[in-house]
Amino acid sequence: MSSPPPTSTRSELFRALGVLAEPPGPEHARLAALVGLPVPSRSDWTEAFMVQLAPHASIYLGPEGMLGGDAADRVAGFWRALRLRVPADADHVTALLGLYATLLEAEVNESARARRLLWREARTALLHEHLLSWLLVYTAAMGDVGPAPYRRWANLLREALSAEAADVGAPARLPMHLRDVPVVSWTGEGLDALLDGLLAPVQAGFVIARAHLAVAARHTSLGLRVGDRRRMLRGLLEQDPPATLDWLAEHARTWSARHAADGHIAGPIAASWAERAATTAAALAASTSEYHHAESPGDPAVNRKESHRDPANTGGRRR
Repeated sequence: MSSPPPTSTRSELFRALGVLAEPPGPEHARLAALVGLPVPSRSDWTEAFMVQLAPHASIYLGPEGMLGGDAADRVAGFWRALRLRVPADADHVTALLGLYATLLEAEVNESARARRLLWREARTALLHEHLLSWLLVYTAAMGDVGPAPYRRWANLLREALSAEAADVGAPARLPMHLRDVPVVSWTGEGLDALLDGLLAPVQAGFVIARAHLAVAARHTSLGLRVGDRRRMLRGLLEQDPPATLDWLAEHARTWSARHAADGHIAGPIAASWAERAATTAAALAASTSEYHHAESPGDPAVNRKESHRDPANTGGRRR
């Protein structure tokens, strides 16, 4: 295994990647050139971080799939444990990558061995608990749906995280973010419960961005509603539940395999995401099968009318 680049180079890389996730400014051209990336436009940034994938850890690690909540509190708690001021967007990728760069620099600049080990422990905790826990998922999704400059950005960030994991070792246990998270459940709970779970990455085990839903609409030959992701996905499920559930199951299986391939980087983190996506895929596939079975006997038109009312009423098992 090759040794990692010098710490100063690594810290500069993480800090630059963090800044490049902010709205493009005059310094972006210099930073992009420094790390070998194309210069993004303002429209590229808007598409990547405003339209497709907001760069906040809490969205991907919180069971609500939204900003804030326990996930954001855990991230803020890490800043406090280091006796640092908690920034307004403590779980934003820019803040977290900047913090990681700071810990790298503190470790290499510390002359006392005991304190140097403490800095290394802090850096390892940040990497395992608050970076690898979601950024492998995030960068994979950005690779799917981001504009070209940010697909390159995501690939470079993924490579940098992999190198850091090789340096300190893969995590030995699950981060708190990934423990005791509910699985996607919708039996008897209605379409809203299904949408809640599918749009919360840590529950579903995968990300559904707007561009993914556009792919789903093309694949199923369905119309795509204008609106937020919830409205878009609801529209697909209401138009043709079996076709949409089938696409979602395949999407989940693809993500499960993708997570499993990250096992050498993230160990139990990758395994947890892979298992969750596989569980969701199995439940969605079972729902699709039950739809097809329900439409066979009796009057097909009546059965289709009934099943279209609420796609959540025919499948999935609560765990």
